[in-house]
Amino acid sequence: MSDAILTLEGGSQVVGKITASGGDYIRIRAITEMTQDQLGQYGEGQIDIDGKQERVLLESAMSSADDEEVIELTLRRITPPA
Repeated sequence: MSDAILTLEGGSQVVGKITASGGDYIRIRAITEMTQDQLGQYGEGQIDIDGKQERVLLESAMSSADDEEVIELTLRRITPPA
């Protein structure tokens, strides 16, 4: 699992681990002080994965079933990789 830094459109950052990535989506597991509802207010941002940056849309933010401090994010790449 790669580390990722998601910078949301308002400047807030979420640091986590990539759990899945393919085509136009990325899934991240992160520990953050932001709640599911707070994260849901953001529409887009920029993700840095191993030094490579991409613009993404925040599709969903859900609390993890096994750990309430963990948020699982699903992101859509604005332009999927070639």
